[in-house]
Amino acid sequence: MSFKDFLVELGKLIHDRSVISCVYPRLVALEAVNELTTLNHSNPGLISTSGEAVLNHLKSSPRLALVFVTEHLFDGSGLELIQELNKSALDHRFILILTHNHALNPTTVQNPSLSGVVLDHNIGGPTCVLVEALRAVNRNQQFIDPELHQKKSRPTDQAPKILSERELEVLQLAANGMSNKEMAAELYIAPTTARDHMQSVMRKLQVNSRTAAAVAGLKLGLLDP
Repeated sequence: MSFKDFLVELGKLIHDRSVISCVYPRLVALEAVNELTTLNHSNPGLISTSGEAVLNHLKSSPRLALVFVTEHLFDGSGLELIQELNKSALDHRFILILTHNHALNPTTVQNPSLSGVVLDHNIGGPTCVLVEALRAVNRNQQFIDPELHQKKSRPTDQAPKILSERELEVLQLAANGMSNKEMAAELYIAPTTARDHMQSVMRKLQVNSRTAAAVAGLKLGLLDP
């Protein structure tokens, strides 16, 4: 699908809707979703990691919304946020973004209140799942990322033990957006020690950045929701 076609599909959907991006951790690479919140100037959107912030936003400015939400939020469950918003008389539409899909019950994916379910690493990729999700929403259909139907070859009920306890602590703090200096203060260690732990984490996870380490940690089940 061309970019022009994508804008057409998006324009149909957000003509009278605000766009809300509620994703966590903030390091997850979802810039494409965040950019959508700025496209409808008559109904300003919201970018947040907090379900409570979304509830307050829609309470103070009640309007139809297209809500992109991850399954885990800074202050709770993305699915619980959807259930709460679904009580509204307004016809909100919800697209659930899975950053941690192995922890999700298959029954939940089929929840009729979800307009779409997509995997974060497929957003903006060659599979164009975000475009297909928007198209389905415009047709009042539900879109499920095709990758979710593929069988997983690796057991996912137990996270691999590849990091030390200290490295897991450092990874969690990095995913929460802390710098090396802030992590050092939190853990009562030297900033250089925090840096060395972070470098060890990236080496073990075979990534080149803190952002990639956070995403890898989520996918491997190493981070707390």
